[in-house]
Amino acid sequence: MKYKIITSSSPEGLNEKVNKCINEGFIPVGSHQVSIQREVNRYSGSQHMDTLVTQEYSQTLIRETKKNVIEVDVSFYHPDDNEVMKVYDEEGMREEFEYKLDCLIKNSGI
Repeated sequence: MKYKIITSSSPEGLNEKVNKCINEGFIPVGSHQVSIQREVNRYSGSQHMDTLVTQEYSQTLIRETKKNVIEVDVSFYHPDDNEVMKVYDEEGMREEFEYKLDCLIKNSGI
């Protein structure tokens, strides 16, 4: 698994980054977080006027790393219709593997 934490100074910026990461295959984990980075009190003389607050928005994302594994069903047949004996159909399994490998190569752009 691959984890990624993205941050932004605005909700809109975080949303844009999250959407970009989703398009790259990441999935948000939990909800976003907001933390106060800085507070500045503004005064006029000794009179407090307001407070400027700088916030940071963050989101954790995760992406499953895929293993390139081709799964092939085990095939067998019963020679001479003898239900007791099983013979693996190696040719059929090889054909299935080669077909899936060909599809994987075509889809990956190799």
